[in-house]
Amino acid sequence: MGASDTGISFIEALLSISYLQFTNVVLVAPGGLPHRNFNDRNDNLKAQSTSYTKLELNRLMLETRVRVIDARMTDIDRPDKNLVLNDDTILPYDTLVLTMGIQDKTLNSLNFLSRGIAPLPEGMHRMEGLISVDDPTLYDHLRPNGTLMQMLTNRKRPQPVVIYGRSLSAYAAIQGL
Repeated sequence: MGASDTGISFIEALLSISYLQFTNVVLVAPGGLPHRNFNDRNDNLKAQSTSYTKLELNRLMLETRVRVIDARMTDIDRPDKNLVLNDDTILPYDTLVLTMGIQDKTLNSLNFLSRGIAPLPEGMHRMEGLISVDDPTLYDHLRPNGTLMQMLTNRKRPQPVVIYGRSLSAYAAIQGL
């Protein structure tokens, strides 16, 4: 569960056990596999993983060995052994491994969600222009021709930008702008 370094290394270790053959490994990862979201390191505005290079991820051939679902888990039905995904899909499991990546909890503590995270739970709010590094649609917004990137680079009508944090992700976002 999750395409963090922990999740990917767990799957790599699992698939490298020579005397076992896994035929139904599923990876639920918002935004899909990290190396599929950018062609060039300069296109990646989130912090790069230090554990896997793009070449190493390509060599693992996860797309051919694992079913990757671009979704976010919203609930776990433990008695029936099902995951509920953000599009209300029910995904059954025999064994569930949760490998959460680094997640920004600042917005959550203020009762705000980034605009690409759905559904909107009760008591949570959205604010136009507010985006978290955990947003699965971050790359869509920050592509060179994406709507947010066009607003940020419009010299005729400059838009103010605030990047909150002191993490590597915040510094990478600043460098990308």
